[in-house]
Amino acid sequence: MRTLRILWRIARETVIGLRRSGWSNWLVISILAIALTIFGGVLQTTLTIKNVVSSWGSQLEISAYLKEGQDPQTVARTISQIPDVQIVEIVPKEVAWAEMQSHYKVAAVNNPLPNTLHVRLSNPAAVEKTAERLKTIGAIEHIRYPLKLARNLNKFRQFLEIAGLVITASLSAATLIVIGNTIHLVIQSKQREIEILSLTGVSPWYIKGPLILQGASYGTAAATIASSVLWVIHLYLDPYLHDQLLSFLPMTGVLADNGLLPTFMVVLILGVAVGAGGSAWTSGRYIKV
Repeated sequence: MRTLRILWRIARETVIGLRRSGWSNWLVISILAIALTIFGGVLQTTLTIKNVVSSWGSQLEISAYLKEGQDPQTVARTISQIPDVQIVEIVPKEVAWAEMQSHYKVAAVNNPLPNTLHVRLSNPAAVEKTAERLKTIGAIEHIRYPLKLARNLNKFRQFLEIAGLVITASLSAATLIVIGNTIHLVIQSKQREIEILSLTGVSPWYIKGPLILQGASYGTAAATIASSVLWVIHLYLDPYLHDQLLSFLPMTGVLADNGLLPTFMVVLILGVAVGAGGSAWTSGRYIKV
């Protein structure tokens, strides 16, 4: 029963603190919501790009063109012994020539195409290393592998991560300052009450609890707003981006979607941490019990 009374008192004091803060509540929530929206958008974009790169990278193939007179079966067995090589597909030059003739109008000339091996790897990160090893095999005349796009996507993802962290950190710092000022005003308005509670030997957390809960309320409200904005943006942009990406990278097949739930959870945790953390820091600074 005593515990329930304490919890009720903390909840009541939290509501009173929110009322006393007035317009400052909306200022704190607005700044924190903007910060969380940017952070959540960058996080979701980064996860999606990482997923696309991973999905596309898992389908990367190294095409190895053999010299004339080399036995594809023998070379394929040699390549299959290389670490990280998962599948070696043999494309005889007759098959490749027939396929080209079925798609394009070509002159009636002898087959100029070489026997080709398509090498699929179990680890996309090993593409360059494996390609270098294939170049040392004397039976292979030339190799080709489309790795430039994956590199560019990874660079773009890294840029987003850095830029997102810088912007989010700056806005979070601004939010902490506003939260600190708001909680300080609440402390000043309750200064006499806090002094009486301190003199009666009340637990520090009994005094600071409503203030920390007030900050957590800011974070929860801001995270809810940020998640709602991200959800609307997702509903509006996802079909368009999905179609554009598939037309740009058809070999990825169906775009793997990470879903927004993990992003929402991270945004909520970060919002509550910033709000409650800012309140705890301020209350610890100005309340000496």
